[in-house]
Amino acid sequence: MKAFSIFGLKTGVGVVASLLSGALPLKAMSLDLMPDGISISGGKYLFDKANISNARVAVRWDWEQDFISHPDWKLDGYFDLGFSQWQSHLSAKDQPSPDGADKAWQIGFSPVFRLTPQADYSVLPFLDVGVGLSYQSEQDLEKKLRSPINMGGHTQFEIRTMLGIQFGDSKQYELTYGWFHYSNAYLHSQNEGLDFQMLGMTMKW
Repeated sequence: MKAFSIFGLKTGVGVVASLLSGALPLKAMSLDLMPDGISISGGKYLFDKANISNARVAVRWDWEQDFISHPDWKLDGYFDLGFSQWQSHLSAKDQPSPDGADKAWQIGFSPVFRLTPQADYSVLPFLDVGVGLSYQSEQDLEKKLRSPINMGGHTQFEIRTMLGIQFGDSKQYELTYGWFHYSNAYLHSQNEGLDFQMLGMTMKW
């Protein structure tokens, strides 16, 4: 987990540098605060030491810029601002940790890169990869037995890898499935991360 978190931190720095040199100047030229889409998603904690659900709603702003345009593929992306509600579902027989919260809210902001084939399919696949910042209301979350999930602090990194499909007359609908990870890359003394599998739907306009 420590090695992965440090990798996540380095990746986040690289993403920010790329945005500063690419996407941000374009957005600054024509600033539009109106989101380009909304998504809802839900999922569960990936491991059996806890039973935490994640309900998430997010809005997005498309970059409207291709970083890479190839005859077969293109790389573009968007900014994602999301709000999540995390809820533990452990029962008394699980002996949940007394010092961990059974629910928390979280807000995160991430730049997300999208790789899409250059094709005129009625259903178009894509891959989303993003690294951003996150704030959560509780730093210790309930898990089975003994100690809680100790994330070390309220500020974390939000990392995602999602597979999806676009469909509709103008590809205005999306279905996604993948992985969200939260950890702090040892910015705090403790760094026990959270991993969720997530299923979502997006509508763009």
